[in-house]
Amino acid sequence: PPPASEPRANAPTVPERSPSIDERLTADEHRVEALEEQNTETKNDLSALKKLRFSGYIQGRYQYQQDLDDSGAGGYSRFGVRRGRLKATYTTDWSQFMLQIDAVPAGVTLRDAEATLFVPGTKQQLSVTLGQMKWPFGYEGPQSSSDREFPERSRVVRNLLPSERDRGAKLNGRYKFLRLAVGIFDGNGTDSGTTQDNDKEKDLIAHLGFDLKWIAGGISGWYGHDLGRLPTDTFRHAYERTRIGADLQAYFDVLPLGGTSIKGEFIAGRTYGAANNATHLDVPAHGWYLLLVQNIGLNDAVAVRYDTFDPRNGQTDVAAGEVPGADNAVDTVGFVVQHHFGENLKVSATYEIPMTHAVAQALDPHDNLFTLQMQARF
Repeated sequence: PPPASEPRANAPTVPERSPSIDERLTADEHRVEALEEQNTETKNDLSALKKLRFSGYIQGRYQYQQDLDDSGAGGYSRFGVRRGRLKATYTTDWSQFMLQIDAVPAGVTLRDAEATLFVPGTKQQLSVTLGQMKWPFGYEGPQSSSDREFPERSRVVRNLLPSERDRGAKLNGRYKFLRLAVGIFDGNGTDSGTTQDNDKEKDLIAHLGFDLKWIAGGISGWYGHDLGRLPTDTFRHAYERTRIGADLQAYFDVLPLGGTSIKGEFIAGRTYGAANNATHLDVPAHGWYLLLVQNIGLNDAVAVRYDTFDPRNGQTDVAAGEVPGADNAVDTVGFVVQHHFGENLKVSATYEIPMTHAVAQALDPHDNLFTLQMQARF
């Protein structure tokens, strides 16, 4: 039979059918729907990210304390990292998550862990918080260490509010210029050395304040108990742990140099110190501080602070050989100069002069302290 004919190489092909207008419209609609879904997902992701905020700061220091006496004993010269804070906050219309840690050479510790409910219908003016948080007492205790003018809190606050934080529940309320914070706490603070409360006693702490922009202040109260045993006690006894306080801050803009502020606080209390420490069980104490801050332009400031603390409410000062008694009253004068390098870096130089009340042959120790601190925050 004759061979089958080969197709011609240049034979014309049958053209494919072009999609109809309806088919093209349907395909375009599918593409638009896919883009809309992607856009919605992106918006949801961005909305969630807007609710999450990270912040933190690092305080690097150099400190020099003079020799405690003429023999050259005591004193120090050292570098250190005082605070290394990292905080995450996630806020919605009804709730807030807040977690803060402190990473320093001694280790990483939990500072704050707060779960907050904003009471519906109050526009976040009323909230309930459960977790680990700062005690709602006074001004300097709750104030952030990144905002404070001096490297450390005043002596009275360090003694009567040693931990600044505790585990408990707190109610916060705001109405116009009024502020209220009241909470129930374990009472021993986070520096007690335990992760759980060591007794069933709970402490009630509250602060009622006002804020009129140029002047603010408030009064604070604390009532609770601390289980402990004095040398004369056969068994542990629930000693009253109480505090009362008043604070005031005033801001003026009258000098051409810059703004001026005056801040002061008074605190008196009974039973203080570390948990289960019988040294200051049922012991009354009081103290106060006065702080004057003068801004110089936008980037500089100078401040002076006088604070005093009496560990035993007027008890006669004593001497331990040539050294003042451990519970003698102490007055401290401090000076600080600050400079801001933009919004994120602050450098301060502080000189503090503690004056321990001395009697007889006991002399005030040479414990003046110089602190150079650089703080970076974001």
